[in-house]
Parts: sequence; structure tokens; C-alpha cells
Amino acid sequence: MCEDLGSDLSQQTTWVAPGETASFEVDATPGTYVRGRLHSLGHPFDLSLTDKTGMHVRRLLDDNTGAGQFHVVIGEQGQQFRALNDGDVGVEVTLEIERIVTPDEQIGKTTAYLSPAIAALAEGGDTDAFWAERAVQGTPMVEPSTQDGQIITTFLWRGAEKNVRLWGGPAADHMWMDRLGDTDVWYISFKMPDSGRLSYGFSPDVPQFDGSMRENRVALLATLQADPLNKTPVYSDAPDQWAQRSFFEAPNAPVQPGMVGQGDIAEGTIEPGLLRAVAFSDRRVDYYRPADFDPSDPSTVLLVMFDGPAYQTERAPIPKILDRLIADGRLPQVVVAFIDPVDADQRGVDLTCNPEFLDVLANDWLPQIESTLEIAPTAAQRVVSGSSYGGLASACLVHRHSRTFGNAVVLSGSFWWAPQGYEGQGTPYVSSLWMDDAPKDVRIWMSAGIYEISRLPGSVSIFETTRHLRDVLTLQGINDVTYREFVGGHDYLVWRGALAEGLLHLFGD
Repeated sequence: MCEDLGSDLSQQTTWVAPGETASFEVDATPGTYVRGRLHSLGHPFDLSLTDKTGMHVRRLLDDNTGAGQFHVVIGEQGQQFRALNDGDVGVEVTLEIERIVTPDEQIGKTTAYLSPAIAALAEGGDTDAFWAERAVQGTPMVEPSTQDGQIITTFLWRGAEKNVRLWGGPAADHMWMDRLGDTDVWYISFKMPDSGRLSYGFSPDVPQFDGSMRENRVALLATLQADPLNKTPVYSDAPDQWAQRSFFEAPNAPVQPGMVGQGDIAEGTIEPGLLRAVAFSDRRVDYYRPADFDPSDPSTVLLVMFDGPAYQTERAPIPKILDRLIADGRLPQVVVAFIDPVDADQRGVDLTCNPEFLDVLANDWLPQIESTLEIAPTAAQRVVSGSSYGGLASACLVHRHSRTFGNAVVLSGSFWWAPQGYEGQGTPYVSSLWMDDAPKDVRIWMSAGIYEISRLPGSVSIFETTRHLRDVLTLQGINDVTYREFVGGHDYLVWRGALAEGLLHLFGD
């Protein structure tokens, strides 16, 4: 057999009597990879590899009656293929060699570089020059893709000793990065749509130790920090890099209404307050009123916002967004009750479709909110919104109190959640609520990010369950259902724009 086959396939055919064998010699050096087939259609044959004396080395095919394929690495000079006719008649058998790769042609494990710049660096490029260019251009590094509407985005860290983990980014999980050889370059590349928007950070030299998977996972928080070469930090006035994160906006990321505007505009006011209810804990609230607020304006919209403090920060500056949209005449007067979640534990109790919390909000706190703001809106002028658990609570509130709240802007709702003991046979819990009872005269605007998919096999995600709820609401004939997907993840940098889009859809001109 010739090792350099080119485009021709090497094959040998011989007649074999029943119970007899045929040997096919292999002219190949030790270590050669051979892929082939034994053609014995309708007649059972065994194929083995033997040494030069005919002693069995390895069984390759058993009772082959078709065109069975085999793969083998030749162990020593002079080995042969031996075909045994297990049938009761003599027949022709053909051994076909499809591919031979000599040891010199074998290249070991291959590394494919999605980024052309990283590939060039791997070929011996100057890492100092590479980092100098990154310092000027900023990171992450963006390169064109051969596919329309896609880009290659590479996240980079310089100089870690043991490992680096990317927090956030265009993925469903926090991804481990690769080191380029023995250089100081740590990298991870993604092909992604050119309309993405996301926040991210790096955890270099994450402590890993003898502990549970979760313990080792959350250890990334110990070193999590901003990208030092990124030119658009989140929380730019934070006291240190560990308190900052980094912002990436792809070239064709959609415009976020109200994030920027022309000229100076009058700012609204923020007033703290306290909400009370019998047999329920007090709750802090911040009241937003736009500039020149007129409580007698009949078009005024009331927005009740969960996770209120988070939506008054640099990464989600909802008061400033509303200032601009109202000043530009794109929205009517909007006043906001930013409700404080207290802490993570209380948030997990209140916002997971808790009927007690939803009833207190609708029956006890809402009258206090409207009395403080001196407004009397209808259900059609009230809207509730929140993200994650807050999106879950928003959908549940509109379902439970549709005569009070006629609108919801649902941002990445945690519709994977279900109460303990729920057996829905695969139907998400909130979807089942709307399947059983669907108040029609409500309007729901909802969104999810394409990276909000599950990192664990077999578990449902925000992305999947939001789509499912959209379909249920549509089939149930809800008055107005709008669904929007963003190229992003579980991220306030996405939610700020989504909230503005939702309010414009529901109340804008």
C-alpha cells in the first residue's frame, strides 16, 4: 500500500473460501494512522490486525456484512490486516484504505484561533507591540467576521499567573480564558452579532481550592475588577478598579432612548419616603417627579419600579432618561415610585410571585404612593416594571391585580422560577397562571437577552421561558403583547434601554 495516496483510494480485492483468511500487507512505518473499510456485503467477515508472524494484535471489525469502517495506528513494521470469512460460501472481499497519515504529517493537538490578531501573535508576533496597540485602541478587541452582521470580539487580560475568568460577556456563563503559549496574553474570542451591548469584568488568578463547585465558582468575586484597557468604565467614579466594571457596545448596538440628548434639560426631583402596611415590614421608596410637574395633568403615568436604588445609578439612570424623554415630548408626565428591595433575602421572598407582597403593594402601598404624588391615575395609566425577579413580580402583579395595574414592562423575568411543590409537567409556573386565567385588558411589553440561556444542561432559562410566556399571552388574546430580544445578557446596561422602549411603546406618541 502506498502511504501517499493523493486523491486515489488504495484497495485490494481477493476471493476467500469459507472459514479461510486473507492477509493484506501494510507498507507503513510505525505510528502511521490508517482509516479504511472492509467491503463484504451480505457475507460476515472479521477483520484483525496481526504482527508480521501472523499473531493477533487487535480486532478491528466483528461480523462485518457491509462496508464497516475502521481506524488504527500501526504499531510496528510488517503488521498486516487479516480478514476471516465467517460465512459458509466463498466470496470476494475488498479492503479499501481511505486515509493514511504518516507520523511526520501528524501535528498533534491543533489550536484554532477565531481572532486573526491572536493567530498572528501565536505565529511569533511582538506581544509588547500588541499591548501598546491595545492601550491606544482600547479593549475588547473587535475584528470583522466573514459573516454579515457578525463581529469577532476578543477579551484580553495581561499577566496573570494561574488563570483568568471573564465575568459577563457574550456567553451564558463566566468563561475561563486561555493563555497564549508562555506569553503574558490571556484571551477569549467570540463571534457575536454586531448589535450587542454588555458589561463585563475580569477575575485574574481566581482562588481554586478543595471545596464545592459553587465555592470555587463564587471565588471569582474575590478578584473581580474592571478591564484596565477599556475606555468606558461602568461606575467611573468608583473608588477603585474592583468596584468598577467595563462597558462594551458593538458598532451597531441599537440606540437607547433617552440615554443622550441635545442641550441642557431641566432635571426632575427625587424625594425619599416610607411605605407602611399593617403586619408587613415598612419599605423605603424614592419618588421621582419630572421638572415642572403638574399633578392635575390627566395624562400623567405612574411607574412602580422594583429594585429602585439600582435604577438610579450610572448604569441605569432612569430619572435622567425620563427627564430627556419627557422634555423631548416623547413621553407624557411620568412619575416613579422606586421601591427598595431591602436586601437579597427579602427580595427573594417578595418578588417571587408572593401574593401577600402583591396584595400589600396594590391595596396598601399604592394609595400612599398616589396620595404623596397627588395623582389619581386609572389602571391604564399605571405600569409596573422590574428585572429578573422584578420582571417575574411585574407579570404576577398584572395578572393578580389587572384592574389596578393595566400595564407591565417585564425585563428578563425569572420565569424559570416555580413555587415549591409545583408540578407543571414542563410548563413554566407563570405561563400556567395565564393559561388558567388571562385578564385580557392589559398591555405587556417584555424582553430577554440572547445570552440569558441556562449554563446547566436540562434546566430552563430566562430566554426560553420568556418566549414561552409571550406565546401563551398571544394565544390567550391579551390586548397588547410585545416581545423584544436584545444581544446582551442579564444586565442593567440592557435593561435601561429596554425600559425606555417599553414605556415609549405603551405611552409614547
